[in-house]
Amino acid sequence: MTLREFYEKIGVDPTNVLQRFGGSEAMLGKFVKKFLADGTFVQLTEAMEKKDWENVFRAAHTLKGLSGNFDFLKVYDLSAKIVERYRANDFDAIPPLFDELKARYDETVKYLTEFCSEN
Repeated sequence: MTLREFYEKIGVDPTNVLQRFGGSEAMLGKFVKKFLADGTFVQLTEAMEKKDWENVFRAAHTLKGLSGNFDFLKVYDLSAKIVERYRANDFDAIPPLFDELKARYDETVKYLTEFCSEN
């Protein structure tokens, strides 16, 4: 799978993110692989299990930034919604958003793992 095919599978046109990486697919590919080693989603999951809303906020905010850097737009959007709900003290809205985020995150990781195994 090529980098472009990976982005197509997650429903993103890679044009914008490639521009941020100087148009270099090789450079973007090198950095995007590091997403798999990041522990932020694990931290978010643990905080959700404990209903530790402050750490849910911190992890969601970090994941929002990380996913935004790579144009993982579905992960970004849902992370941003969790951050917004925290700021609005609407904690009851967070678990369903997290469930949806987990599905999109897992999908992204699945295709990214496939990309990494072939490159």
